[in-house]
Amino acid sequence: IRDLQNWYSYSIDAGLYDNLDDIFTDDVIADYGPAGFNDGLAAVKETCRGALEPLTAVQHINGNQVARIDGDTATASCYFHVHQHREGTQGGDHFEMGGRYDDELERRPEGWRITKRTLTIIWSAGNPDVRWQR
Repeated sequence: IRDLQNWYSYSIDAGLYDNLDDIFTDDVIADYGPAGFNDGLAAVKETCRGALEPLTAVQHINGNQVARIDGDTATASCYFHVHQHREGTQGGDHFEMGGRYDDELERRPEGWRITKRTLTIIWSAGNPDVRWQR
């Protein structure tokens, strides 16, 4: 489960959105807060692509990962700290956020998969126009 959380962050930072096929179920529900609600894997991929491709650089760092397993289901969470950089942004090129991912998972024949993800932003600093392109 920890590997899924880390593989997610690495994959979206690297622009490897098809890796999300090995992280989420096809019918995943993902609430990304201000970035929107996603119903299904295709929507999650599009949200990640739309949020991150305009950036010059992005780095997600996960920590304090916990999971509670009950047979073939689990709940898990981890904190994230993300640095976002977009060159030439009026008001500054850097924005960062800290928050938490809360996940529900199922063990499938191919391994653990996230069926539901909720993102909660706890704090942010820097120029929000880097991320939100206002």
